[in-house]
Amino acid sequence: MLMNHNRKLTQITIRLFGVLWPWQPGAPGCLVSLASRTPLRRPNLLLQGLAILLVVAFAGSCLACGGAGQAESTESSGGSQTFDFFRMVDAIDNPVTVQYAYAPSIVVKDNVYHVFFCSGGDIFPAWDYVRYVKSTDGGKTWSNPVDVLHATAFDGMDLSACDPSVVYFQGFYYMFYGSAITTAPSVFQTVIQVARSTALEGPYLTYTQRGTWEDTPTDPQVIIRPLMTRTQQPSGYGAGQPSVVVLGDKLLMWYTDDSLQAGAPGDFGPFRLYMLESSDPVVWTPDATQQTNISGQDSPDIKYDETGKRFVATWVLNMFTTNASLVRALSSDGLNWTAPQTVIPATQFLPYTNNAGAAADETGHLLPGQVMIGFGRPYSQNDIDNGRFDLFGVLVDAP
Repeated sequence: MLMNHNRKLTQITIRLFGVLWPWQPGAPGCLVSLASRTPLRRPNLLLQGLAILLVVAFAGSCLACGGAGQAESTESSGGSQTFDFFRMVDAIDNPVTVQYAYAPSIVVKDNVYHVFFCSGGDIFPAWDYVRYVKSTDGGKTWSNPVDVLHATAFDGMDLSACDPSVVYFQGFYYMFYGSAITTAPSVFQTVIQVARSTALEGPYLTYTQRGTWEDTPTDPQVIIRPLMTRTQQPSGYGAGQPSVVVLGDKLLMWYTDDSLQAGAPGDFGPFRLYMLESSDPVVWTPDATQQTNISGQDSPDIKYDETGKRFVATWVLNMFTTNASLVRALSSDGLNWTAPQTVIPATQFLPYTNNAGAAADETGHLLPGQVMIGFGRPYSQNDIDNGRFDLFGVLVDAP
């Protein structure tokens, strides 16, 4: 999912692979009209500073204005619990390349946090790139972002590389990710593609229509398409936001698809979460009967809890609002989920956050102890509407 925000203080415009979806603050999920694209520009630093001061005065939280790795704390009203929020990717200092950072896939290996995330595409006309950072000290400091996967936008296809999910399976690290295709003039839908590498940090080679694995090919193979191809507006979002777990000799994937009920632009109500199973990373069969009971929700991230023998879905509830909170749901079969449980309530969570990802091992299994959660967070409260997000993180207790 790519977010490109029109510069208005009263309206957020979310671009989902070519479709601009304005959202009115105070009405979560209610997107009212299309808006024109605007280029991302470096925020006015004076306005940013004033906005930060206002947020601190209003929320009573301590904002660390330094680079990645500096902590930001907020306490519960009773003072019984403190969450320390830290910056993982400093997108504000990379306005031309990184631009924004959100929707992380976090893999923990040998006590190193490896983070793949959605960011700006700096080679026109591609929309998004997947970039990578790592931390060797538990999240205190982070490496500089590097590109790991590009979109080509060749012939109106392969328009994006976003929403990655990385797992190790049968000798390779596979990165499942969202792209987009043109279905008719000025009509686009999200699709899912895959790349792989012998090393976690890359390089990643994309699977092609010719059955090969290549660096930035012009003919990547779509492995999951929307259940319904739409060639006129409203085209909706499509099929994307994959989240993959390895269980035994199988790959399990959850992804969102709104194509069967695509409504007015920006309506997240039609979003449905589906679960698929495969023993071959490049062969998947979308099935409408594999719909879970999570609906109307953007970008859940799913891991497996070995201790509880259950799946754990994590997401930001009420994204892009002052009422954002971090929640999770549990499931024994991946299809039927409990009601969401609050992990960090809105009174303690950072406002206007979006698109969370939970840390796990290289097979998507949760590790003992606390879990690192990453999510997008505006550079400043003055830039909520400009598609400018740093990647932040927090440690929470395991389920």
